[in-house]
Amino acid sequence: MNREEKNQITRGKILSSAMTEFAAHGYEAASLNTVCAAGGISKGIIYHYFDSKDGLYLACLRECFDTLTEYLKRHISEETRQEDLLTDYFQIRMNFFQAHPEYARLFCGAVVFPPDHLRGEILRIRQDFDALNDHYLTRILQNRRLRNDLSRDEIVRAFRMFQDSLNASYQNREELKKPEGTAADAENTEAETDIAVHEKDCRNLVQIFLYGILERN
Repeated sequence: MNREEKNQITRGKILSSAMTEFAAHGYEAASLNTVCAAGGISKGIIYHYFDSKDGLYLACLRECFDTLTEYLKRHISEETRQEDLLTDYFQIRMNFFQAHPEYARLFCGAVVFPPDHLRGEILRIRQDFDALNDHYLTRILQNRRLRNDLSRDEIVRAFRMFQDSLNASYQNREELKKPEGTAADAENTEAETDIAVHEKDCRNLVQIFLYGILERN
């Protein structure tokens, strides 16, 4: 095994332990000491690969968003029918989160409770994911009759604002705040419920954004 392979293994070990910690406790409460203890890693080794807690957290988010984006690309074909795209998108995204619960909690933390000083970095990390979402929205709008006073670019920007409003509303919801003293299993169950609720709300938001709230003939 050469040095590069050893470096990749060590870096992967650090990321795996850090993802578990950040997913379980969020950015603020996560402890590098716990990352070290759980992974059998010295803090010096962590700082050899990552310059800070911020750098380690952002690396975990990059892994999360990149993996999710690639998963969506693999499972949603460009041949998917326009009328099926919205349903397929949210089903496939939920399948991913159910298969990768740690990624789900990292994702939810990044979009709902991003650390203020890292918001800019997180936006850059999720650029490909956001661009893919814009692509799917544009496909849904393709060949549809739109209002004359709105361009597709304006609709995409409005949709992003709509999503941001949904995520901001979660910041004050008690069910997304982990109570102190809650057992780990209960916390995990609660987090999985929160993610399911968030995904359902996102799906409903898109449907309302596109089709309104009035019953269609």
